[in-house]
Amino acid sequence: MKRIWAIVMLLTMLTGCVCAESAETAEPEEISMTDAAEEAAPEVTEEPEEENVLPPEDESKIFTFSLIGDCTVGEQVQHQGYQSGYTYKISQAGLDYPFSLVADMFAKDDLTVANCEGCLTNYKVTKKQVMALIAPPEFAEVFKLGNVDVCNLANNHAKDFGNRGQQETAENLEALGIGVFYDDVTWTTEVKGVKIGFVGFTYPMYESKLKKYTEALQKLRDEGCGFVVASAHWGRETYYDLDANQKYAVKLIDAGFDMVYGHGSHTCQMIRWYKGKVIFYSLSNFTFGANSKPKDDDTVVVQIRYDIQDDGTMTARDMTAIPFKMAYEGDFRPYPIEDQEGKERVWTKLYQNGYPKAKKSPAPSLPESFLTTGYVDFRELEITEE
Repeated sequence: MKRIWAIVMLLTMLTGCVCAESAETAEPEEISMTDAAEEAAPEVTEEPEEENVLPPEDESKIFTFSLIGDCTVGEQVQHQGYQSGYTYKISQAGLDYPFSLVADMFAKDDLTVANCEGCLTNYKVTKKQVMALIAPPEFAEVFKLGNVDVCNLANNHAKDFGNRGQQETAENLEALGIGVFYDDVTWTTEVKGVKIGFVGFTYPMYESKLKKYTEALQKLRDEGCGFVVASAHWGRETYYDLDANQKYAVKLIDAGFDMVYGHGSHTCQMIRWYKGKVIFYSLSNFTFGANSKPKDDDTVVVQIRYDIQDDGTMTARDMTAIPFKMAYEGDFRPYPIEDQEGKERVWTKLYQNGYPKAKKSPAPSLPESFLTTGYVDFRELEITEE
């Protein structure tokens, strides 16, 4: 019995040794880090390539104008000193106040153009003058702080205080680096390699006045201007229909001007696409202390962009019309219109002659989409001869 037990014990010991030896000599299974990473990593799918992606615009080849209408940063001379007047409001709020809602926008463009309506002078009035518009000389800073680059001084209020008043206004603006042009005084500047000129004469328009425009145009061309703007202060006040003076706009384009910048009717009038050029018949008032209760207080900031050509000329690219209100309850600072209905009301005035009914030619020349967007891409429009 003991012999059998001994044999069993011997077999058990031998089996244990074999198992131990196998355990000691067996090599562990190698695990590849690459395999582990691939096993742990989520499945990656390739993103489809984007289609129809437009290349970024080369801003060095695009020129942007901002255009606004009549600007009176004072009031009628008989109202000077009134606490309800604009000069008092500005003196309390600061010289940056009138353009404070648009100054940043104007800082980003290449050139901001305005019509300065009235005189910036301390000239003393010796007799009562009706509707003579005036502001202190230091109010020229209003335009500077608003990032306005150039002002038209050819209008019916530029000489409310005689030649001296107009000259002082010009000097006060020029002292701040703001360009001015009026009658026989043209203004030029060079931006992004383009030399631009401005011409403006006091209305009325007639054939001999047209001749003055064309002579000034030729002089600016001879000086190397590749783009010349004709500025005209015209239009029957508070009307939407074009008058006889404004019909000279097409003649200005035919004479060779690259843009017609119109103002004077105190209303937003039609914008016209003519022979590949743009006519702004009237851009209404903008910041306008001369009238606290205008019949129509709609106004607009127009930003129009041009493609700069290698020869120093420019062709119309696109345009955005941004609707504004002139004032709010006696506050003469323009503010943007936010509601779509209000925007479309302004765009309709700019779209057709004779708002709200097109009574006379010319017919609308902008695409109907402008009525709901305020935007037009001129590159998509046909260049007609009419």
